Amino acid sequence: MKSNMKRLLCLCSLLLLIVVLTVKCKKSGTEEVVPVVEEPKPLVAFDYAIPNPAKYQEVQFTADPKNYKTLLWQFGDDSTSVEVSPKHVYRFPGTYRVILTIRNGQGYSATKEINLKIVDPNFDPTKYGENYMVTVGGTFSVNLENGDGANGGEGSKKLVDQDINTKFLQAGFDGTQRCTFELKTPQVVGAYTLTSGNDAPDCDPRYWILQGSLDGIQYTDLHTVTVCPWENNDGSRKQTKLFHFDNYIAYKFYRLYIKSNRGSRVFQLGEWTINKKQP
Repeated sequence: MKSNMKRLLCLCSLLLLIVVLTVKCKKSGTEEVVPVVEEPKPLVAFDYAIPNPAKYQEVQFTADPKNYKTLLWQFGDDSTSVEVSPKHVYRFPGTYRVILTIRNGQGYSATKEINLKIVDPNFDPTKYGENYMVTVGGTFSVNLENGDGANGGEGSKKLVDQDINTKFLQAGFDGTQRCTFELKTPQVVGAYTLTSGNDAPDCDPRYWILQGSLDGIQYTDLHTVTVCPWENNDGSRKQTKLFHFDNYIAYKFYRLYIKSNRGSRVFQLGEWTINKKQP
C-alpha cells in the first residue's frame, strides 16, 4: 500500500515538473517574424472612343490597369462601373469628369481623370428655340424697380416686352439686381438672349449669373458671364447676344442676377428671353 502511494506521488511530481518546464519554455521562446512583402504599386491608364458617330452618347472606355485588386469607374453623371473596359451611355450632351481609380491589396491607389465632352454633332450654336416667356407665359418681377414703376417708360416690364427698342433702367444700382420670371409650367431652358440698351455703355451688365429654381427659394447657378459681351461703342447698342448652357432640369423659376455693370450707378438692359436650346 505504502509502495503504491509512493509511486503515485512520484508520478504526480514528474507530471508537475513537465508542465512547469513546458510553460517556461513557451514564455522564454521567441515568435518567428514573417517579413511583409510589399506589392508592386498600381499603375492606371485608359482611353476612350465613340464607335458610332450616330450614337454620340455611347462611349467605349478601354483601361490598362496594372498591379491592382479592385477598380472603380466614375463617369461624371452619378454612374459607376467595376468593369475593366466598360461601355457607358450618357443621357445628355455636356462635359463630364471621368475618373478611374485602382487599388492593390495593400491599399495603394492610382487614379486617372479626364474632362470628357459629349457633343451633339447636329447642334447649331447660331440657333435657338422658342422663347418660353411668350409660348408658356408667366409672371415677371424684379427686386429693384424703376422710379416710375413696372409700367413706366423705362420700367421693368420693358425688359420682357419683345421689343429691343425699349429698355429697363434702374437708378442706384448696387450689384444686387435680380430679374425673375416664373413660368406657368416648368420648362428645360438651355439658351437665353440679352439685348443691350440704346445708349450709355457704362450701364451695360458686365457680370451676371442665370439661375434656376424649382420652388423660387433655392436657386441653382446655370450660367455665369464675367466679361461684358458688348463693345464700348455706339455700334453695340440694341445688340442681341445669344448664350447656350447645359441644363436638363425643368425649372419653374429662372432668375437673372446682375452683380456688376461697367461702372455706372445706373443699370440698363434692353431685352431678356429664356429659350429652348434648339429649334
